[in-house]
Amino acid sequence: MTEDDARADLAYIRRLLEDTRHVTCVSGGYFVVWGVATLLGLLMTWGWLAGNWTLAPLVAWSGCFVLGAAATFLLVRRESRAPARRFGGTLIGAVWLSMSIAMLIILFIGVGSGNLDGRNMSALASTLVGGAVFMTGTLAGMAWLRNLAFAWWAGASVMFAWPGGYVLPLTGLMVLALYVVPGLFLIRMRRRQNVAASR
Repeated sequence: MTEDDARADLAYIRRLLEDTRHVTCVSGGYFVVWGVATLLGLLMTWGWLAGNWTLAPLVAWSGCFVLGAAATFLLVRRESRAPARRFGGTLIGAVWLSMSIAMLIILFIGVGSGNLDGRNMSALASTLVGGAVFMTGTLAGMAWLRNLAFAWWAGASVMFAWPGGYVLPLTGLMVLALYVVPGLFLIRMRRRQNVAASR
């Protein structure tokens, strides 16, 4: 490898890091969208368990998934008009797509078939989300975002070790504090970057 090749590789890595940081800031909208969809699903599940909601949890979660998917489609469509930064978007998108597919398999096939206990769904979901948050924060070079994964994993460990009626409220609190709020922060960060870039 020549010195010029090494410099080209370093420049490519630098562009990749800048790319993933841009995509992560933009993806704050996805955090908020899926956070709200998840909170709705948790609320309807809580209502069903309390006898105040007649719609079965699996049906309710299907509706929440459709809502989140539709909002995601609109976000992707809007962001497709921005200057293309394809590779970073592909990396972070692949992380969340793989997590989403795993979550759908666990919920609709594992829990839906009765082979997995639905009471473990919050702990399983928190474990998967923690992994996706860790990878996103690592790729973006954002230590604070990466470190949120440890809170997700701690919550999952507690729910696995001591299952009980507190699980749904705890999950809702985690979604709000570790998903929606960081998403709003990422949106705000992106807006500040756009303002600074326009000056």
